[in-house]
Amino acid sequence: MPSVLITGAARRLGRALAERFARRGWDVFIHYWRSSAEAQQLMEELRRYGVRIVSLQADLRRPEQVRQAFSAACELWGPPDVLVNNAGVFPPPHTLSELSPILWEETLQVNLSACLYASQAFASLQPGQGRIINIASLGGVRTWRHRTAYNVSKAALLQLTHNLALELAPRITVNAVCPGVLLLDPQESPPVAVERIPAGRYGTADDVFEAVYFFATATPYITGQWLLVDGGFHLLR
Repeated sequence: MPSVLITGAARRLGRALAERFARRGWDVFIHYWRSSAEAQQLMEELRRYGVRIVSLQADLRRPEQVRQAFSAACELWGPPDVLVNNAGVFPPPHTLSELSPILWEETLQVNLSACLYASQAFASLQPGQGRIINIASLGGVRTWRHRTAYNVSKAALLQLTHNLALELAPRITVNAVCPGVLLLDPQESPPVAVERIPAGRYGTADDVFEAVYFFATATPYITGQWLLVDGGFHLLR
């Protein structure tokens, strides 16, 4: 069976991706940091699909923790075929004067540095043809008012996608998925009116998964690409 390691898999989008990979018969490595209870619950739920499930805990901002956790998990049944760098933060809106050094550094550490450290660990453990898929954002290609830290972190992640694709070719492909406005919880109130989205609806976990699954299974000739999954929202000015 193919296998996938998803960072930040215990909650929200990461959880949804893990469930959908398991449903399609993939073994799943569930990474979490603080969401231990949610990770254990997810493991129990995914076992009904008859696939192998393992969890690993690490603060992705700490490269040594990442290497140790990835190595320990891989000792069970080898390295994963695919790494999905999903863990990320979406800080609250802030003016330039409100953007503190702590918020700036935390956003870059989680949204950018963590993806680098996880990719380095994955590449060192994967001896064959692997895949890395970064969950970026429409915010990486568009500029949003009062979202400086987030915009910069996701734009840098897209550039990192290109650099990793070049550095790791031809052994490992590296691509990015850029979701637009998602509605993962019916109780949420998205910041954008649905009427502004050409597709006429908000994005779902299924929409993002189909893009991720495409890169996970596509020809290895596709690398260094970004795929916008935003219902055409990027077309508006």
